Amino acid sequence: MIVVVNEKEVEVGEHTTVAGLLDALGLPDRGVAVALDSSVLPRSAWATTLFDGARIEVVTAVQGG
Repeated sequence: MIVVVNEKEVEVGEHTTVAGLLDALGLPDRGVAVALDSSVLPRSAWATTLFDGARIEVVTAVQGG
């Protein structure tokens, strides 16, 4: 199945969760904000199973001056 992550198509398994997707993409589990279909998804909902065509936006915190 295909989902869109930050405007790029990504193929994922049928039972992939948001947390599983982040792990597969090598993203940290802290300092990350996720939106699923334009709605911010709290960390407590990262067990949500993705669906074909889901649009995910991932923003990572950056430190610096």
